[in-house]
Amino acid sequence: CMATLVIMLVGDTYTLINYVSFINYLCYGVTIIGLIVLRCKKPKIFRPIKVNLLIPITYLAFWAFLLIFSLYSEPIVCGVGLIIILTGVPVFFLGVYWRNKPKSVNKLIESMTCWGQKLCFVVYPQGGVAAEE
Repeated sequence: CMATLVIMLVGDTYTLINYVSFINYLCYGVTIIGLIVLRCKKPKIFRPIKVNLLIPITYLAFWAFLLIFSLYSEPIVCGVGLIIILTGVPVFFLGVYWRNKPKSVNKLIESMTCWGQKLCFVVYPQGGVAAEE
């Protein structure tokens, strides 16, 4: 949310759409790669819908062509999109991967989570003040 506000202040709406579309297409391709890997490594898993592997492989070929063309034609936009994705890596390591955090870091993470939920109006009704009202 905050990154979007910063980008909106720096550029126009079309710039933001270009950054987000590259990120979306990158995620679509990674999802299809995950589908193919799971089909090969765990073929016995129950799947409600099972399609021929030729369909995701064909999609992946077109996806790779379009992604490479995007990287070639607009490298700055793609680079900024990759930087936006990579901003989540430190957050992952601080919040999820690091298991034995000091209590002060846990309190900081909890207060930032609470503040972010209040700011974005996404507080879950699991307890606390919102559930008592």
